[in-house]
Amino acid sequence: MLTYFLRICFAVFFMLAIHQPFAVAQVPAQPATGKKTSIISGLVVDSATHKPLDFVTLILTSDKGAVIKTAASAQNGTFTFEVANGGNYILNASYMGYRNYTSSAITLKGGGTIDLGRIALHQQPGMLSEVTVAGKKALIQNKGDKIIYNASSDVSNKSGSASDVFRKAPMVTVDADGGIKMRGSSNIKVLLNGLPSTILAKNLKEALKTIPASSIESIEVITTPSAKYEAEGAAGVINIVTKKKMQGTSGNVDISGGNLEQSAAAGLNVAAGKFNFNLSLNSNRERNRSLSELSRQTIFEGQQIGNLFQRNESVTRSKGAYGNFSTEFRPDSTQKIGATVSLWHGSWPVESKLYNLYNSPQGTSEYNQNSNQDGKFTTFDLSLNYQKKFRQVGQELSLIGQYSPSNDQSDYLTQQYLPTGQRSFRETSPNRGSGNDKSLQADYVHPLGNAGKNIVETGVRYSRTQSKSAYSVFNNRNNPSSVDLTEDPSRSDTMNYFQNIFAGYFSVKFETKNHWAFRSGLRYESTNLGGSFQGPIPSFKAKFGNFVPSMLITKKLGEFHELKLNYTERIRRPWIWDLNPYVNASDPRNLTYGNPNLRPEITRMLEAGYGYTSASGFSLNSSVYFNSNRNAIESLSTLDSLGISRTTSRNIAANRRLGTNVFTSLQLNPNWSLSAGAEFYHVWFESKALNVKNDANFYSFNFNTAYVFSSGYTIQASGDYSNGYVTLQGRSSANYTYRFSARKELLNKKASVTLGINNPFQNRFLQKSFTSASTFNSTSNSWHYNRSFSLALSYRFGSMQAAPDYSKGNHEQGAQPVRRGRGN
Repeated sequence: MLTYFLRICFAVFFMLAIHQPFAVAQVPAQPATGKKTSIISGLVVDSATHKPLDFVTLILTSDKGAVIKTAASAQNGTFTFEVANGGNYILNASYMGYRNYTSSAITLKGGGTIDLGRIALHQQPGMLSEVTVAGKKALIQNKGDKIIYNASSDVSNKSGSASDVFRKAPMVTVDADGGIKMRGSSNIKVLLNGLPSTILAKNLKEALKTIPASSIESIEVITTPSAKYEAEGAAGVINIVTKKKMQGTSGNVDISGGNLEQSAAAGLNVAAGKFNFNLSLNSNRERNRSLSELSRQTIFEGQQIGNLFQRNESVTRSKGAYGNFSTEFRPDSTQKIGATVSLWHGSWPVESKLYNLYNSPQGTSEYNQNSNQDGKFTTFDLSLNYQKKFRQVGQELSLIGQYSPSNDQSDYLTQQYLPTGQRSFRETSPNRGSGNDKSLQADYVHPLGNAGKNIVETGVRYSRTQSKSAYSVFNNRNNPSSVDLTEDPSRSDTMNYFQNIFAGYFSVKFETKNHWAFRSGLRYESTNLGGSFQGPIPSFKAKFGNFVPSMLITKKLGEFHELKLNYTERIRRPWIWDLNPYVNASDPRNLTYGNPNLRPEITRMLEAGYGYTSASGFSLNSSVYFNSNRNAIESLSTLDSLGISRTTSRNIAANRRLGTNVFTSLQLNPNWSLSAGAEFYHVWFESKALNVKNDANFYSFNFNTAYVFSSGYTIQASGDYSNGYVTLQGRSSANYTYRFSARKELLNKKASVTLGINNPFQNRFLQKSFTSASTFNSTSNSWHYNRSFSLALSYRFGSMQAAPDYSKGNHEQGAQPVRRGRGN
């Protein structure tokens, strides 16, 4: 199947590249007179910060004023025009919030290349005192190997958390419980400003709740990462980019309140000379209520021998806080030294009331159960970084060191009562965890030539993880009438875990004159991990190495069209909670525990894509992809003759995904924008060891539209829908949300008030899940209460001019001269 799919993708890709059918409407055929084509190129930058500007509108006209060609600058600010005839030409550039640019006459004699160098655009007078940042980006952008959702361009992100922002990102779905999936897989590597974070890896769902939506600049979805990225994350990489630092002194205050969620955030940025300081503080509270019913039949030799019914009501009241302090020192324009300290803290106590009824030939078991579960985490992230630019454009060295200590706990108290009201059983289990993560990383980029388009990248990374989990169980099982609880030694232990990873990579990227671009890389990761226990459980160790190749081929067809072909491999290593054999028995009929015998899984991913971006800003991006995994870590549930379920993870199955997705964004008129996306895939699961197969078709879509009124009002509507997901043993039904918001700018755009309403036409929605095996059939109905409203107030003060970003290019040594032309 994979070989056949590879052949189809390569055949289609190269046929399109050779024949260029999409470019016919945009690129005129070469005249038969044999005239040579001339090339005009250049780089558009901000005159103050020297930062490249993307999506600048460029119009090439004749000296008579006739429009010859139009284009938009690329991500790195570069542009290229191909002109068939000689003559005199004028280049015009325009960008929102900047003065228009008009070049002096450009004379072409045919068959040559003219490099205009750097074209500096100047901000409009008065823009530095405005609080809004000029140059609003398109909501969805395609930049090479990633799709970007520009959250700062979405007015509905004034309230809520990062989880709400993820709902609107391409190829990302958020289920009713807040779980994040990317192309149907929950194994994702999530970065914060390009750097890994311990808490995002350990507890993504809760950590995202502590990040306010208003602090996020964009979400980058990378399905086939290059060799520079860690190989962890079978589905790919998601990078959360927070809002950039500003020059001078600036700050913000954001307050949001609603029936389900409340949050407050404040930030202060001080930039003076070569120093920059940034402080942000955020806190949030959230309440979730759900109701679920479970019906499960126990089967033995094809006959039903038991039936379980459970009804559970639960309320979660989570709290979170996130603080970040960063400082940056620039000795000169070629060096940058930075330090960042982040603190994450959260808790999510859950109160639940369970009714349990189990019927079997041996009798009936009926009881009511009250449970209190308490989860907490505290994590520090400390990072130090150094960046050095060299004289040659594009040559760069960066060093990063990170240290992250953490503490967490997961406790429960369970009390069972007979139908008469008499307490019959009581159990409590404290579980304390601690750990620290350390990493050192060095990356070097070397350009091949003076243009900086062809580069070699190489680097090394070392990381060490140490974790400890001490758990114990106390109950009165041996004496139900006693109020005293005794320890159960068979379920109490302490686990120590370590993981060392050494990695190195090498990558080459180059472009050809006929608009082909190639990036090929190889990464090697050596892993050494192990765990030990104080009790009788035997210790374990594993050592393995993985070569991880990656490839990206792109072909530009004319000015607006692009084809790409990606291939990469990804790794999923089990974490301590996957390996820890601690048994969570907060529900005695549904036990969960880890498996210390798990091994890593390898995922192979192939993707072919097409992108179109017009000069007017309309964009269309589509892709076809195939993923395969022969050693997948899958959750597996088994049932014993007493009707008790035990769920753990095993390397028990293979899975494959074949899918396609499409995303588009456009400006319907100067005030009305629209973006939408859809995805369809078929997934196969197969376990030869269990003789189990499962497959299904799935689809999802989302949309986002906004209208801006001249009076300062903005209204927006968005929504997302997914018809569910499938596992080795079952599947779930659809999940959907829809949202409306309205914003009013106040105080000369220094402040705004935003009203948001989520799911106004339903108080709750039903999601069903089905699970089956040879020993049981299970159906679960869950009702999630998700109708909410919020009112958000935002205030900005100080300068809103972006600080220079020296990570984008060289600015003093080896820089080409700025050519200003005539400013209007």
